[in-house]
Amino acid sequence: MPNIVDSVNYSGFPPELLERIPEKNGVNGRAMFEPIPKYLSSPCEHVIHKGNSWIVLGRDRPGVRSSGYAGDGHTQASSIDIVVGRGAPSPPHQMDLDPSFSNDAARIYISQKTDIDDNFRIRGRNRSVAKSGIGIKADAVRIIGTEGIKLVTRTTSTNSRGAGASPSGVEFSGSPGAGIDIIALNDEEGLQPMVKGKNLVDAFSALEERINALSALVLNFLQAQASFNGSITTHTHVSIPVGGPTAPSIELLAAGVNASLNSAEAMVDNFTERINLNINWHNNYLSPISPNYICSEYNKVN
Repeated sequence: MPNIVDSVNYSGFPPELLERIPEKNGVNGRAMFEPIPKYLSSPCEHVIHKGNSWIVLGRDRPGVRSSGYAGDGHTQASSIDIVVGRGAPSPPHQMDLDPSFSNDAARIYISQKTDIDDNFRIRGRNRSVAKSGIGIKADAVRIIGTEGIKLVTRTTSTNSRGAGASPSGVEFSGSPGAGIDIIALNDEEGLQPMVKGKNLVDAFSALEERINALSALVLNFLQAQASFNGSITTHTHVSIPVGGPTAPSIELLAAGVNASLNSAEAMVDNFTERINLNINWHNNYLSPISPNYICSEYNKVN
């Protein structure tokens, strides 16, 4: 079982209210007596809330009432702010609070015009400014699709402002549209393009062919060298006086035998490496039936 911290937290209560907490407070769905802040609403907002759950229908407002495009008096900036746990982790009871995109426990924010990256302090070069946006933030976010999930960009040629959809965030010139950035730890340093699996298989296969060709060249050289080494070991010199018995060169004989042994060992190693490359490496990583296949069975990217 997970370790649940602060299953009961009344720290937001003033001392005089702690004595009023009823027995079995909130158990079995009973009314919960807990610290609940107030919301400092704007005149343009319609607020629905129960306990510390809130739905605010209004205009773009990521913080104080002067913030966002509502604070600047922009039109076309309607918003829906769905919040639970306002003022987390220890909500101050009955204290007026503004929206806090960093502190409130969980939020789904929808705005017709907003700076969604700045609101949630999201880093990266793909910035959305004065455009419609949806932000989802919580300790843990799960998106479940029983029959699949698609993350899709550029389904229309224009954005909510009627302008051409921006290709911002794409590193390569000539790209047809905005891409998808996956940024862990809100750290955009080292962000790189994703790899296309089939193209990577083609690249490795082409490299495999070139390595095989190079290996064949090396093998041919080793065989020629072995033949040459054999000739060296049997090479003889005519002795003086002419017509006397012949004898091999002692220095060449030793060098030839040693070179022949090295060539034979190199040919064995060459054969072993070709087996490892052609069978083991290929079947382990480039074959779709292998559990180590470098392409995902399910997930795709373009």
